[in-house]
Amino acid sequence: MIPNLSKEMIDLLQQLRKRLRSEFNADLKLSQVDIIDALLLLVEKSRDQRTQLLFADLEDMMGLELRRIKKPEQALATKASTNMYRGQVVNEPVKLDSSSKRSARVITTQTRIYRGQIVA
Repeated sequence: MIPNLSKEMIDLLQQLRKRLRSEFNADLKLSQVDIIDALLLLVEKSRDQRTQLLFADLEDMMGLELRRIKKPEQALATKASTNMYRGQVVNEPVKLDSSSKRSARVITTQTRIYRGQIVA
């Protein structure tokens, strides 16, 4: 457990613990050595805005900055400027080998692929 916690910090930890237990079925104890790290991992996965705000309040009270928050504008600009295919950044259209049974053609957004084969 982290030493020198105030009553307000302990109350926030209890609220976070209960919310994360109901959302992720996680068994967190305040006596755990790595309670803050465990909370951080679960809060980053959480979709509940109230949980994220409670964790931000806890960070403020503790005087720590444990996570970097991406600005929504930066995330959207990055996503819009790159093309992704299976987690890889793609700059050029994908072309099939000439050795394939079908003729080589450029895969566009209208081309449909089913189980690795181009279908009409």
